[in-house]
Amino acid sequence: MKNDLKNDKLFLEKLSTLGIASDALILSSPIDLSEDGTYISGYIFVTSDKVGVCTGKLPDNYINCFKGIDTKDLEVIDPTDLEIILYENAKLAHLRLDAYIGSNILSAEFDGKPVHIAAFTNRYQAEMNVLFRKLRVFLKEGILPSEENKDEDSDDPDTLTKKKSKRNIFFRTLSYFLCYKLQFIVLFLTYMISAAVSIAWPYLTGTVLFDKILAKDDLFLTRFGLAGKYTLALLFTALVMIGVRVLQAASNFMQIFVMAKVASSTVKDIKTDVFDSMSRLSLNFYVNKQTGGLMTRVLSDSERVREFFIDGLPMLFVHSATIIVTFTVMYRLNWKMALLACILLPLLVFLTVKLRPGLWNLSGKRHRAEKAVSAKAVDNLTGARVVKAFGQQDTEIAKFIHPSENLRDAEINIVRLRNKFAILYNMVQEVSSIWIWIAGVFFVIKTGEIELGVLITFVGYVMQLNGPMNFFSYVFRLWADSINSAERLFEIIDAIPEIKEIDNPVRLDHPRGEIDLNNVTFGYRVGRPVLKNIDLHVKEGEMLGIVGRSGAGKSTLVNLISRLYDVNEGEIKIDGTGVKDLSLSDLRRNVAMVSQDTYIFMGSVAKNIAYGNEHATKADIIRAAKLASAHEFISKLPDGYDTIIGASGKDLSGGEKQRISIARAILADPKILILDEATASVDTETEKAIQHSLKFLVQGRTTLSIAHRLSTLRDADRLIVIDGGRIVEEGTWDSLQDKEDGIFKNLLDLQNKSLQQTASF
Repeated sequence: MKNDLKNDKLFLEKLSTLGIASDALILSSPIDLSEDGTYISGYIFVTSDKVGVCTGKLPDNYINCFKGIDTKDLEVIDPTDLEIILYENAKLAHLRLDAYIGSNILSAEFDGKPVHIAAFTNRYQAEMNVLFRKLRVFLKEGILPSEENKDEDSDDPDTLTKKKSKRNIFFRTLSYFLCYKLQFIVLFLTYMISAAVSIAWPYLTGTVLFDKILAKDDLFLTRFGLAGKYTLALLFTALVMIGVRVLQAASNFMQIFVMAKVASSTVKDIKTDVFDSMSRLSLNFYVNKQTGGLMTRVLSDSERVREFFIDGLPMLFVHSATIIVTFTVMYRLNWKMALLACILLPLLVFLTVKLRPGLWNLSGKRHRAEKAVSAKAVDNLTGARVVKAFGQQDTEIAKFIHPSENLRDAEINIVRLRNKFAILYNMVQEVSSIWIWIAGVFFVIKTGEIELGVLITFVGYVMQLNGPMNFFSYVFRLWADSINSAERLFEIIDAIPEIKEIDNPVRLDHPRGEIDLNNVTFGYRVGRPVLKNIDLHVKEGEMLGIVGRSGAGKSTLVNLISRLYDVNEGEIKIDGTGVKDLSLSDLRRNVAMVSQDTYIFMGSVAKNIAYGNEHATKADIIRAAKLASAHEFISKLPDGYDTIIGASGKDLSGGEKQRISIARAILADPKILILDEATASVDTETEKAIQHSLKFLVQGRTTLSIAHRLSTLRDADRLIVIDGGRIVEEGTWDSLQDKEDGIFKNLLDLQNKSLQQTASF
């Protein structure tokens, strides 16, 4: 079976019997399971008005092969008894993709009744995820979402598309450097001066000095009014040569100065754009990204972009012009020797074209190896305490060896290919030099076609080409590294955040704190909902306790309210306005969260507390710390509120970090306060102090409090119990406590028994 329905003639013929042409298919994906779990061959397809499933039976002797199995020697067997089931789009609702062990089922409601549309193994999971995502949008909005950007490093046979993409990346990267036009022009002029000096020097030291001055050519000297004044002419030539060298030195100095300024400024701009884009991206972007890999992009890739555009691109024009002008001058001096000097250039160009594509692939491999090494190093540095606590230093060192060896191999492969370029260019250069010497001596001694000065000039020009030739031997590596790195940086810059603010958002100037959830369904992965059909109303100023087993969806619920994620279905409103229509800055300012996973930034205690309110005074910071029962331990620190805390708050205990996090939320003064296991890391005494402070804090403020320690929710106005992604119980503490066989009562009894057992010890 082919993976593309439009290329499968057998199934297309069956579709044609129902009047469905291949050009009517807007989406399709292969499937390989029947509803009862037997292997079949088939497709699910979508037209403008129908979703269809076309399946065929496989013979008993059919061998079902999965990825990684070589099938070239197996006989292709067509399925039989083809059947087609059609569903009208208008009658389909609540599309769902459920993943099981090794298999997946696409389900929906058709005309109000649940149906299983298609089943498939993990072999076609990627294709079906794409179809499912697009089909949901198509059924809801009547349009297909645009195609996502494809990875340019994939095995795409369309080389024209690749070239166009690289060309676009080149010009887009160049725009960063052209922001500094004046410096770039100065830099270019200094390169041109250096090139002019390089061209003029061999002519001065060869033809002018030997054939004109030392040979006492009065015709030449007459042009400068120096006929017969040979000593003066020699002195004048020496002064010109000194001036040329001084000009070249000044040009080189200016190059270094301007280059440093442009390079550092441009790299700063690129890093700023990347960091700005990363700060705007949604949390989902970071879920599957390793910190080390992102650091490699921000630090290493931005530097590699600079190398080509500062060290390579200007010199590419300069050295190209130098080679052209040099060969032109050589041709005018003696076309035969000029021909000998450039006869190997076509071979050089041919071999360069052959070798260059390998640099692109090797550059990508090196990046992946660097990313793996960085990720492993960051993991070990971040988890150093755990590594040492469990004595796993040797194990971690052993784990680091493999990615480090991969990076070594990648670097060696790049150097090996780079050396091929260097050997090739040096060979052409050396062979050309030898030919020039042999031919030049022959012309000087035997034929007299040229003079000694011309020969010296020729040799000087050939030697002068060492620089351009060496440059071209590595410029292609710079180009591959730079464009490859720029592509990865633009992937981050161009990444579209899932959480986006609308063009004209509603401002939340005078929030009341009323929250409504209407039929909310959400899952982190396609087809795996964590919350299902949640309906909830939280009154203004109410304290709502959220209870449930681990993994029930409590934290997910509050994450949706603060719009760290967007719901898959349904709507969340604050003060009657959907959170998707609210200004993100207003939403973040009026909804504060104290999470069970606290993070303390490198800096003073005061700055950490004032993180959400940079205009807070010292008195405000101290007041917030007192309300969070943090003032006492902060006062005992060496410098009090000015004490510098290490990264991630490693100098503090878990309870101390939690109290600073609570103080941070208090100082932000939000209208809606979310406490996600806010007292999970504190002792009983501190918990009581915080609970006492919270009684004053929650006044006039809507509070959502999640707690496994149910005693902390006794003062809540109302409790909800979440189980299996649904609200299964709701009421006050007393009403839920008295409910026989209720989940809340069972959790409370288990917790009380655990506390009694602990007390008995």
